[in-house]
Amino acid sequence: MSFVYIAPLSDGTAFKVGKAVAPSSRLSQLLRYYKFDTSRILIVNCKTVGNAFELESILHKSCSKKQKLMPYDGGTEFFTFDAYEKAITIVQSVCSINDYQTIPFVRQKKENPADETGLIVDAFSNKIRARRLELNLTQAELAKLADLSKRTIEHIENHGRTTFYNMVCVLRVLDLEYLFSELEITSPLRKRASRFESEDE
Repeated sequence: MSFVYIAPLSDGTAFKVGKAVAPSSRLSQLLRYYKFDTSRILIVNCKTVGNAFELESILHKSCSKKQKLMPYDGGTEFFTFDAYEKAITIVQSVCSINDYQTIPFVRQKKENPADETGLIVDAFSNKIRARRLELNLTQAELAKLADLSKRTIEHIENHGRTTFYNMVCVLRVLDLEYLFSELEITSPLRKRASRFESEDE
């Protein structure tokens, strides 16, 4: 699953449009920098990463003339509040046509990057397996190229538990890193990629 969210600032001056595989986790992180009106946050379940990418693109283009640059993480995706109703109308129309559902925002007391990594695995595991087969690689061969264990590859392809670093290694070897551009990855996850984490095996 993948989601698009609209988050208005509590002072009514601007709102943010973004996408994420774990929207509550992402928004909880952003609340460290921005004071959102959490009672008005709208989160849409777009079902697939591709759908979320398309809806976010529609919203960004529709509101592009109202862009408002903000200083912190995600600051290029804010728009002045006079475009808010237009964005909401677009989302309502798209939801009606595609039967997308909205979900409530639940603020998390503590960010959980591991949970978001799991959602990324769910989003990409089938594409990883398809790409491996396209290249005629066995799981063992892919593991060797990525400098990981065969067990790790099995976990990823079967939607199992792994680390963000392992995902980066596999996607890099398969030339699938572009997939990350379709998601909004949180800063804690980016940091995890540089720690050379590995699973207990």
